[in-house]
Amino acid sequence: MNRLLLPFLLLTFATQAQNILRVNNNLGINAPYTTISAAIAAAGVNDIIMVEGSITAYDNIIITKKVKIVGPGYYLLENLNLQGSPSSASLASITLAVGSDGSSFYGLNVTGGFGNGDNVQTNNITISNCRIGGLTLSGDSNHFFISGCYITGNLVFSNVSEYTSAIVSNNYIGGFGQGSGTTLVTLTQNVIGGGISAGFNCDLRNNILTGTSFGGLNGSVIKNNVFTVTQASLSGSGATVDNTNVFSALTSTLFIGLAGNTTDTQWKLKIGSPAIGSGVSGEDCGMYGGNTPYRPSGIQVGQPTITNITTPASVQQNGTLNVKVSAKVN
Repeated sequence: MNRLLLPFLLLTFATQAQNILRVNNNLGINAPYTTISAAIAAAGVNDIIMVEGSITAYDNIIITKKVKIVGPGYYLLENLNLQGSPSSASLASITLAVGSDGSSFYGLNVTGGFGNGDNVQTNNITISNCRIGGLTLSGDSNHFFISGCYITGNLVFSNVSEYTSAIVSNNYIGGFGQGSGTTLVTLTQNVIGGGISAGFNCDLRNNILTGTSFGGLNGSVIKNNVFTVTQASLSGSGATVDNTNVFSALTSTLFIGLAGNTTDTQWKLKIGSPAIGSGVSGEDCGMYGGNTPYRPSGIQVGQPTITNITTPASVQQNGTLNVKVSAKVN
């Protein structure tokens, strides 16, 4: 069923790369590639790899060239009517190796780890609208953009002396850690569920933080965030914390909650939430605030999706198969 998604996605991405390589490992589907690794091996620089949804997990991959890898989204069984098929493109791990500079990832369900291995220097990486089990980045690298993701574990910048121009925005993050020498890492418009040990010179703005542990924030600037702890809880962190922040907020007053909602929509703000209008320029704090709000299931703005497919139960030999496809642009 997901094979019908490809022509629509081609309209969105075709002008941005030399070739589009299709991957599908479902039984009975005659796709050019059944593993992502095979598609990566065949891809040229700047090619797009379209990974279609499947009930079977795909292979773990190592990125050694500049590619764009695109999946159909995640939590599709919860957020209904976003895709005609509820299957995501799942894989356990992605490793950014030498040569991966400039790569980008969209709409994937990475159930395990995502990172750049043994301190490999990687630059200009975009990770957007993905679900990730945990994201660990190490090595002296530049220009990371992590946006619209649902990171169930920790996001960690580790064992580095310098990590410049890393922007982390509009994500759900289980927890955040940062090495002691890092610089110019900006977290804005996130919901951070766990503690923070952010090293030096971190910039936190417009976030909602529900964790209870904060430390190692020397030189960091913390403005217009909403905390569920008291200001005294940050007194030993080493950060500059001013009166633009909101403290002692109750989780029950912040979000609409899980009851009657889904894993990622539960973090939308409740009516009367103290995070409403508390941002730097009067915008809402959290992953659904700002100019590029989080999108449920990682469905991107402008992404065409199949919403329904109707086919007859049977067709006479040499007869005509009438298929009705409904689609929308998000």
